[in-house]
Amino acid sequence: MDDHKGQAQPNGFYLNGLLPNEADSMTRVLDRERWSQAEKRAVELIARIHPNQPSKDQRNAIENYMRSLITKCFPCQVLAYGSVPLQTYLPDGDIDLTAFSKNQDLKWYDILKEALENEVERENAEFCMKDVEIIPAKVPIVKCIVENIAVDISFNQLGGLCALCFLEGVDNLIKKIISSSTAFC
Repeated sequence: MDDHKGQAQPNGFYLNGLLPNEADSMTRVLDRERWSQAEKRAVELIARIHPNQPSKDQRNAIENYMRSLITKCFPCQVLAYGSVPLQTYLPDGDIDLTAFSKNQDLKWYDILKEALENEVERENAEFCMKDVEIIPAKVPIVKCIVENIAVDISFNQLGGLCALCFLEGVDNLIKKIISSSTAFC
């Protein structure tokens, strides 16, 4: 087995992707000042992209609004999954909803699309909605834009909710591990 790790290639790159003259500077240990600057910038970045209270309030209001519109169309339970309930969404992230109904034969996407299109035309609608469309995929989705936030609605889909439950469970476990290790340090 040839070991070319770290050897210069004809094009001037190392196998690790670094240029030969940059390899030493990239692998050098950061001094305290640089490390502090890197941490400060990381905190600033996280503060900019992390959900803030106005963003949470707006997404919760849109979620409740959409839930109300969906349940007016047919009897169902509407649940959010994905990045919004986990509060890990980016500023331009979407809202994922799934509606559960006992009626499996329901042509839900046609009914919902028509109701949402009527809401688009309503002058005194609670929120500005636009671009209602059906995405004809293996799992059909009704997609729309509400207050410049994309909303995706699926029907009787458990996958996203299972992932949400798993990630919430892992999140709680990680918090317990951190709390336990902090107590011993």
